[in-house]
Formats: sequence, C-alpha cells, structure tokens
Amino acid sequence: MPQGEKVQSMFASIAGRYDLLNHVLSFGLDFYWWWRMARLAGARPGTRFLDVAAGTGDSSVALARRGAEVVSTDFTHAMLRLGPAKFREKRLADRIWASSGADAQRLPFRDSSFDGVTICYGIRNVEDRARAFAEFRRVLRPGGRLTVLEFSTPVIPVFRGLYRWYSLRLLPRIGGWISGDPSAYAYLPESIRTFPAQADLAREIEGAGFNEVRWTNFSGGIVAIHCGRR
Repeated sequence: MPQGEKVQSMFASIAGRYDLLNHVLSFGLDFYWWWRMARLAGARPGTRFLDVAAGTGDSSVALARRGAEVVSTDFTHAMLRLGPAKFREKRLADRIWASSGADAQRLPFRDSSFDGVTICYGIRNVEDRARAFAEFRRVLRPGGRLTVLEFSTPVIPVFRGLYRWYSLRLLPRIGGWISGDPSAYAYLPESIRTFPAQADLAREIEGAGFNEVRWTNFSGGIVAIHCGRR
C-alpha cells in the first residue's frame, strides 16, 4: 500500500478518539501550542488562512478565534468530517469552511489565494516535503506566511532522554489502549524520531524559497513552530 494510503487509513481508524488522545498524551499542552501557533501565524480579522492537515479542526479553531477566515482541509475525510460540529459548538462556523480530500502535495487552490498557510503535526506524514512546501508557497500571496507546528527535538539532553523514553515506551501503550489501534501509536514515535531537527527543517523551508525563516521551541523543544515568509 502506498505511504499516503497507509497514513490515510491509520488516521481514519483513530478519528473518533483523536481529540481525546491529543489531550491525554500531551497532558493538555496541545491547547497552548495551538494558541501560540495562531499568534505566530499572524491570524487576525481580515486575513484568510489555509489550514492543511487540519484533522478534526482544533488548529482551525485557534486561527478563527483570532478573527481569521479559515479553509480547514485534510487528506483524511473521516477526520475532517468531525470538524463542522466543533465549529458550530464554538460559534465559529461562519469563519471556518471544511474542504476534504486535499493532498498537501497537490493543493486544489489557486495561486496566491491565502494570507497564511498552517500545518500542525502533519508535515511528518507527507511523503515529499519539498513538493508540499512548494505548494504552500504557490497558494500564498506575496508576503504571506507559512507556519509549521510540529514535534521536534528537545534541546536539554536529560529532558531529551526522558522524552525519548516516554514517546517510545509509554506513549504507544497509552495511545493504543485508548484508540484501539496499537499500530497507529507505534507509527507516531517512529515518525517523530526520524523527523528533521529544528535547524534542518528550517533549511528545507528556506530551500523551498521562503524568507525570514525562524523557529521557536516550546516545552523544552518537544514541539517547535517554524515560520517563513513568501
């Protein structure tokens, strides 16, 4: 099975418990990370964002709460279809539009359509990151900002060891128990382990033609937010 289909099938299998798993496995820090992402992305009234790999839409909610209009899209329909009820519950349905079936490597949007593009915890699952970054740049307006929130490499050696133990030993067991799909949460720590460190990811983004590329570490580098401007 191609990598894209494997990822799609895996996320479809855990969609119903995805939000609970995020909150439990991050000890509730996921809310804080989304909030910081939306601020660094520059979301505000009058801006239009494309939220790629939006999953069940929490990242889209964070952007819309700051006043932005958001197109919330994901490769896995089973994840994205859970978003609209959440948007209505939070009274943000007039600012967020769900668009299913969008592959980050082949976005179905016109050139220069958005003030900002965000992707949270999704770039690890993209088979060809260079192609995705090129697509993000294509749909951004001149001066628009790309914001990438992703698991990264803890910067404190002792903390890095503890986090490695948690992600490789404990996280798969808890995730597999709650989700009912142990394979999905065996994939997660492995995908984090093989993902580029902060400086390496910044170079990839720069290589796609973005300027002013910077990153900010959060929670000791468990996650990092990279920003670049078209």
